[in-house]
Amino acid sequence: MGAVALTLRATHARSEPLSQGKYQGKHLSATEVTRLYAAGERDFRGAVLRRGDFRGVDLSGADFSGADIRSARFVDATLRGVNFSHARAGLQQRWIFGQFLLIVLIAALAGFLQGYFSEWIAYYLFSGGSRSLRIAGIAGVVGIAVSLFAIARQGFTLRALGSVAVAVAVAVAVAVAVAGAVAGAVAVAGAVAGAVAGAVAGAVAVAVAGAGAVAGAGAVAGAVAVAVAVAGAGAVAVAGAGAGSGAVAVASLLTSIYIIRQIHRGNPKFENLRIIGLALATLGGTTFSGADLTEATFACAKLKHTSLANPRQGCTRLTHVRWHQANDLDFVRLGATHFWQYHHDDVGTSALQDRRGRKLLTTLNGVDQNFAGADLRGVNLKGAQLRRVDLKGANLNGATLAEAELQGANLAGAQCIGTDFNAAQLTGACLEAWNIDSTTLLNNIDCQYVFLSEQPDGRGDRERRPHNPDKDFQPGDFEKFFKDMLDTVQLLIRNGVNPDSFKAAFQSIIEAHPDITADSIQGFERKGDDVLVTIQVPEGTSKADIERTWDEVYEARLAAATAVAQLEAEKRRGDDLKDVSLGFSRFLSSFQINNMNNPINTGDGSFYAGGDVTLSGSTLNLGQISGQVTNQINQIPAPAAPDQPNLRDILTQLQTAVEAESELSDDEKAEALQAVARIATAATDPSPSAKTQGIVKRASATLKGMTETLTDASKLADACTKLLPLVLSLFALV
Repeated sequence: MGAVALTLRATHARSEPLSQGKYQGKHLSATEVTRLYAAGERDFRGAVLRRGDFRGVDLSGADFSGADIRSARFVDATLRGVNFSHARAGLQQRWIFGQFLLIVLIAALAGFLQGYFSEWIAYYLFSGGSRSLRIAGIAGVVGIAVSLFAIARQGFTLRALGSVAVAVAVAVAVAVAVAGAVAGAVAVAGAVAGAVAGAVAGAVAVAVAGAGAVAGAGAVAGAVAVAVAVAGAGAVAVAGAGAGSGAVAVASLLTSIYIIRQIHRGNPKFENLRIIGLALATLGGTTFSGADLTEATFACAKLKHTSLANPRQGCTRLTHVRWHQANDLDFVRLGATHFWQYHHDDVGTSALQDRRGRKLLTTLNGVDQNFAGADLRGVNLKGAQLRRVDLKGANLNGATLAEAELQGANLAGAQCIGTDFNAAQLTGACLEAWNIDSTTLLNNIDCQYVFLSEQPDGRGDRERRPHNPDKDFQPGDFEKFFKDMLDTVQLLIRNGVNPDSFKAAFQSIIEAHPDITADSIQGFERKGDDVLVTIQVPEGTSKADIERTWDEVYEARLAAATAVAQLEAEKRRGDDLKDVSLGFSRFLSSFQINNMNNPINTGDGSFYAGGDVTLSGSTLNLGQISGQVTNQINQIPAPAAPDQPNLRDILTQLQTAVEAESELSDDEKAEALQAVARIATAATDPSPSAKTQGIVKRASATLKGMTETLTDASKLADACTKLLPLVLSLFALV
């Protein structure tokens, strides 16, 4: 149904006669248009604006549909949302005639150069002169052949020009060498060099004429070049001179025809010639150089000989421009004002540089096509037919794909920041690792299911969502699913979960981000030997900071993990995935989950639950923990100076105070000992970094916080008051 609707819309756009405006067929100057616009007028449909100079004018929102804007200048104008549909842009007749004369003149000049210098080559070959001159003539012929072949094979590139230079140098060297004993050796060298240069110049000139100029100009230029070359044979009265000149001219013409065909096929080797040809073809045509055309439309407009080139400074803004059914985009000048500054990285312009990109933008049909890795930033593909299109790794940032038919499309790894997918059809699309954020628009998506993996696993599973193949997304489910993904951080815990490390790391996140609470834990998902923890975060939260804090604390605490915790991790790694609840029971035994009103079991090894989450370490053996802490303390190197505080003795005193503290429970003692262990681990770093200092600071804060609820008689409180400042000073934290 969507495809039929889009086809009808396209046909409708082509065939429906334009409604006439109040200025239909009337000639309006730029001054009149500007005055009327300032008075609130926006309807300029069908107006004749030829040669109007709208430089720097703001005409945003105006309707110029069906207008005649040939040779008008919109340089640096603000034209946001302007309607140029069915407009007629490009050249006036006088400019077309002028271009034709200029092309004939260039072709005649190139033909004269070919004829003049080729005649001398023919003279050396057929004049019956010395053997040395004949060899020089042969060198000239070889130089011409090699040069034309290099241009045809390597394109108009630096490499090809280098080959031509080498061919000229070798031909001239040979000619001079063999003509060394002959008067006029310099003239011989000049003739050879000129013949090669003339042949190449002729081929390039005709190719440029046919690349983007007036219809038939290439053929006329070629004919003129050949005619002038043959006619100029009278300069040297030698039999065969005219034939020789004609042969060189024909060879040059055939090379030109080949180049023109390659340009029209979009061969990048000849892109520079296409740019030069378009620069010539757009002289005097409609120009939008430097204009802001954001969200403008050129649907069904005639754009041949129009320039959208960037000015010397700044660029022509083409974000979200509508090109549907626009005519002759292949003959529109894009990019930099000068071809040596030409580049493809302007938003909205990059897609127009590619022939397939232009076709996609004008037809809105990319069904079953491959645009993997394409730069489609800022393009307008609203309502496009893109079923099963391959957009893997494509840059779609800021693009409009609203209402697009993307069923079965491959968006794996696509960049979709700020992309508009509103009302798009995404059933069966692959969304593996696509990059979206809060600016990506995903409202009213039409989607029954998607895949989160491009390639199936051993069971043929492509991570379908919803998982159940008999179940589809209901209206609004797609937005909820991916909106939740945008507001969450996923932390991968490898080789099972250590409860104490989990508690310490999560507590650090809460301290750094007060808006995150125990209720923010959305779920735990088994990934083989690993566990994926999903935490909901407020919008705008730095996810990188959260993951960095988690990794620092969790890894430090894990380094001092107990033997019991390690054994438990080994047991969890051996659990059967089918028995998910049993596999997590060892982990969840250290949790108390309250207010778990409606837990959701997805059936794939994950669950989600709301409510308060608290951690407990009651299963830990204090003796084993104390032994681990002692081992960590013993690894601390001795102080460099005898009068320097001995951190090993300080931490031993803290350890003893913790173990002897009667006001602490076993769980609290375990937590305090782990804080001491983290400091001991940090002390083994020979060059403490900011990360190490952060670990020490948090561990000290943990110990200090635990003493706040103790009585004045507490030995641990007294020890922390005396010893923690020494610890902080040793790590340059006070």
